[in-house]
Amino acid sequence: MSSLQDKVTLCESIVAYEFTDEVLCVKALSAYAACVIIQGRTQNLQHNSHMAVYGDAVSASYLCQWTAIRESVLGNANLAAVGFRYNLDRCVLLNPGTTAVSDKTMATTVEAILGAVHVDGGDAALGMVMAKLGLTHALLDVVTYNFHLILGR
Repeated sequence: MSSLQDKVTLCESIVAYEFTDEVLCVKALSAYAACVIIQGRTQNLQHNSHMAVYGDAVSASYLCQWTAIRESVLGNANLAAVGFRYNLDRCVLLNPGTTAVSDKTMATTVEAILGAVHVDGGDAALGMVMAKLGLTHALLDVVTYNFHLILGR
């Protein structure tokens, strides 16, 4: 999977979100500064760390009421594991001299993807992608009960 468009398409498929602005996805996937052609225009891409900082902040805000849960869900170890589990490493744009995606790069890229999704689609899109990737916690799930059945009435 070498083409930039293929990487964007794969990422969109994995996170179940189609970017309105695909440039945001490319920026999120870029693990190094590069000059690429996107949608027929030459773009100078920065390392995805800026988008990752934003993604970290908005995803933390999404889970802001639950400090311990936030750390277990959004800690770098979990983000890296989630990224590899969903094969997002196949989407990362690596420096030509780099042969593998490190845990740190994977965690940063997942944060950057979350940031790009939020910039592109807002809170609802972010929540949907976080749920798709399993970046949630059972305590945050809404559960409804039929108390009449429980109480036998």
